[in-house]
Amino acid sequence: MAQPYTASNTQDRPRPLKFQTGAEVAKSVVVYASTVALDDDTRRLVAGGTLLCKITSGLGADMYGPYLKTASDGRESLDEDAAAITLVGHDVTLFDKAVEGLYSMCVFDKSELTPGGVSLHGTPLTSLKAAFPQCTFDD
Repeated sequence: MAQPYTASNTQDRPRPLKFQTGAEVAKSVVVYASTVALDDDTRRLVAGGTLLCKITSGLGADMYGPYLKTASDGRESLDEDAAAITLVGHDVTLFDKAVEGLYSMCVFDKSELTPGGVSLHGTPLTSLKAAFPQCTFDD
């Protein structure tokens, strides 16, 4: 059975974000459901802490999807103005959905990143720092 999509601090569902002040800046982005992989129960779940990137070409242009380094629709590149991290989980099985994503003043917990400087999303730490210049990266 697939893991629930709600965020928690357990090891099987890490939470790479922390808060500095509780007044972090978030923006609303629309997740293009087709970019979210189906799980074992044929649901499309976006977990809390998912790195979303703007889709620049194709059917979902101007919407967002999970970062994928092998994509060719814009989700393969991080851009300061076109990336966000989800705060909580969302179910996008039936339709595209507007979600809230942090992009400024949040704190990335580096203990939730894999060894070697590569994030759980397959993104180099240096790329994350460049995409989120107003965020802090804790040890």
